Amino acid sequence: MGLPGFEPGSREPKSSKVLSKEGIDWKDFEKWVRNRLSKYYANKVRNYAKRYGFVLFEPEKMSVVSGFSRDKQRNVMAALANLAKYLGMYQRWQVIKTQAGLKWKQRSQMEVFLNMMKTDLGDVKRWLLEAVAKLPKKYSSVLIFDAVTGLRPEEACKSVSLITELAEAGRLGDYFNEQLQMLEHFRHPQLFLRGCKNCYISFVPSRVCELVLREKPKAKGYAVRWALHKSGLSGEIMGLRKLYATTLRDKGIPREVVDLLEGRIGQSIFVRHYYKPDLLKQTREKVLKAIQPLVNEVLAA
Repeated sequence: MGLPGFEPGSREPKSSKVLSKEGIDWKDFEKWVRNRLSKYYANKVRNYAKRYGFVLFEPEKMSVVSGFSRDKQRNVMAALANLAKYLGMYQRWQVIKTQAGLKWKQRSQMEVFLNMMKTDLGDVKRWLLEAVAKLPKKYSSVLIFDAVTGLRPEEACKSVSLITELAEAGRLGDYFNEQLQMLEHFRHPQLFLRGCKNCYISFVPSRVCELVLREKPKAKGYAVRWALHKSGLSGEIMGLRKLYATTLRDKGIPREVVDLLEGRIGQSIFVRHYYKPDLLKQTREKVLKAIQPLVNEVLAA
């Protein structure tokens, strides 16, 4: 699996002349990482890099990372990998990681399944309907869009903003394939293609697309979360992805299609196997039919 923000074989941006953590220009690193990752994830990378960057200069202390939980270990390793690439020390990082015996630990399919089982999707749907009823349209329309596309929260915000901007400029066709009722995220790689977490396409019900065009939301992820907090709705927006995925799987949509729509496949797989108009047309009809009951519920809230 590739590292977030790292493309194998790409040129190192700096010569490795930094000899200690104290010599790092953290503001420049933050700017560098934000150009490559989503704002939320970039902040996480920056924070972990600042806290554990000393490992690149004192590899004998790598044991501190070995003792973390798997999820925290992955976050710290991703931060160190990004920092090493920024500093031109990626090969050094590879040696440190190998000598410490650290590997990228994937979640097993059973763990993913159990995680989904822990989430009461009935509660997620009730939370969504309450949020739609309480929040201003500029925020609730983002949540509706998120729920019926399965995008990550930041991706959903970027998408509705892009729809609004292009529609106002008379260029919606640069993003929305009207014939397939499909948003083509891959046409805007600077926004939606980030290495290992990419979203390529989304099928959008016509009524939800009309809602976005009417309300013209341009909200950032943090603004939506703040609006939820002010309304007393402390829910996990990521639950909407589980709701979407489970809705599709319950209607017999293959897991590979769900992975495609939720951005869990590599670019090469998408190019080789998925961008086939006839196949996409069949898939669109099945997906839109599967989520129609959910669309009806949220638009009636």
